[in-house]
Amino acid sequence: MTQSRRPHPRTRTARTARPTRCRRSSVAPLVVAGIAAACVVGALAWGIVSLVGSLGTGGAPAGVDERALVTDTAVSGPGEIVIGLNGDEDTYVLVGEEYLEAGAHATEPTDGVLNDAIEVSGEVDTTKAGDYEVTYRVSDSSGHTAEAVRTVHVVDEMETMQGGVPILMYHYVYSADNPPAALDGNYLLDTKLEEQLAYLVENDFYFPSYPEVRAFIEGEHSLPARSIVLTFDDAEAGFLNVGIPILEKYGVPATSFVICSDADAAQKVVDHRSPYVSFQSHSYGLHQAGGTIGHGGLISALTKDQIAEDLTHAQEILGTTEAFAYPFGDVTADGQQAVREAGILCAFTTQNSWAHVGDDVTALPRVRISGEYELAGFVALVNG
Repeated sequence: MTQSRRPHPRTRTARTARPTRCRRSSVAPLVVAGIAAACVVGALAWGIVSLVGSLGTGGAPAGVDERALVTDTAVSGPGEIVIGLNGDEDTYVLVGEEYLEAGAHATEPTDGVLNDAIEVSGEVDTTKAGDYEVTYRVSDSSGHTAEAVRTVHVVDEMETMQGGVPILMYHYVYSADNPPAALDGNYLLDTKLEEQLAYLVENDFYFPSYPEVRAFIEGEHSLPARSIVLTFDDAEAGFLNVGIPILEKYGVPATSFVICSDADAAQKVVDHRSPYVSFQSHSYGLHQAGGTIGHGGLISALTKDQIAEDLTHAQEILGTTEAFAYPFGDVTADGQQAVREAGILCAFTTQNSWAHVGDDVTALPRVRISGEYELAGFVALVNG
């Protein structure tokens, strides 16, 4: 797509110091030993990570959890909370436009999804240029906390997307030493994913949240140039075990669409919790045959109320309502109405195209990423 060439806040020469976009490096897990006398570990890495243990030989009162308190802007250790931002950690807003709060996601092994418990603090004044911080803090049932911080850059001018935005559709990721029995275009080699993410980071792509994407599609909000959204369908083992670590390595946020009828769906969200992955609905039980349109997915055989019940069930498992991917890409009018009533911001098909301003946010197309593409082909797709 054609992009306007106004000076960009991340690349232009400014009269005052411009915001510097520094992506966080992947934070190694912190291991908290379960010993009676825990040690105190002070602030690490410029205060990003802090561990506070309990001291003394008297021990904690009966019934009090003695695990160390973990606070971390990216990821905490095994058995602790993981919190991550929805969308880019450096959010850009034009002066005079609305700051769209995207929220965060958090998960803990015992309590599960903690999204509803996240507290948001910080003010953003979009009437004046400047940098603002929004903090997301959450506590689990044992009193452990984690937090993440978003920097919001309110700018007088920036280069913007014009007309559309690419929403990438991936499926499966694999490594050369463990290939699938039968390869097709849905399978992407891990080294290719690395190449693609490296390109996005090196070329300063922006990763908008779903509130930003929806407002852009509706013509109500500007997106920075080189905006892009990454989605992975099915929450398949290869993506979970191979793909997520690569996303974490490059600090790139993405969405994993989960088939919630899978017996281990809720456990996947816990076991593979990541600050860079938001788990969203691929429906509860619609990912099966039984319909008469498109790819024959079940959705076309159901009423609006039946579809709505399915969507609600999936949302209860995942604790998220921002996005939805239609199984097999099959869309019906009843399905779209159910999406609206469920409060889903953006719903996606498998139609192969950029999403354009004026499209229906209940049936947005995506750009299919095939395992057969070399980097040059990927670059062409994401730049329009």
